[in-house]
Amino acid sequence: MTTETQAVTEQPVSEHHGSESAGVLDFSGQMVVLTWVAFAIAATLLAKLLWKPILAYVEARETEIKDALSDAQKARETAASADAEAAKTREAAIRDARAFAEEQAAITRQHIAKLEEDARESIAQRKKVAEEQLQTEREAALRRLNESAGAEIASALERMLPGMLTDKQRQQYQETIAADIRFN
Repeated sequence: MTTETQAVTEQPVSEHHGSESAGVLDFSGQMVVLTWVAFAIAATLLAKLLWKPILAYVEARETEIKDALSDAQKARETAASADAEAAKTREAAIRDARAFAEEQAAITRQHIAKLEEDARESIAQRKKVAEEQLQTEREAALRRLNESAGAEIASALERMLPGMLTDKQRQQYQETIAADIRFN
């Protein structure tokens, strides 16, 4: 080692403060001031260039979130209102359907009662017509029977009495029998 090299290496550490190879952990007033100046420049540049856009983005995002939450709340309220309205409408529809069914049942019962009454009247009328027809047929049958019986009796009497009656008596007898048969 040369004497120069020995002299540099033997120099105390304090002499190196002014040189280029000063320690990083060494305290220097100049270094503090420069650090604060660099910080102020960086803060000013960031505030001018980035702070306002970042702040605007954050505020816009906050507004979007508030709007979304507000819209979600309104949607919940609208859905709850729609559910309540649907329930009311459903209940009203059920009430209306029941009322309509009861009304139709009452109308059907009235219609059935009317049809039953009409059927009874129709049956009574048919019965009356049938009884009248039976009565007419009985009277016609009795007339025919009377006529037939009267003719048979007259014929039997004519056969039995041919020699006993005169022509004039026979004619009076036939007229009397014919008159009796007509009145019966």
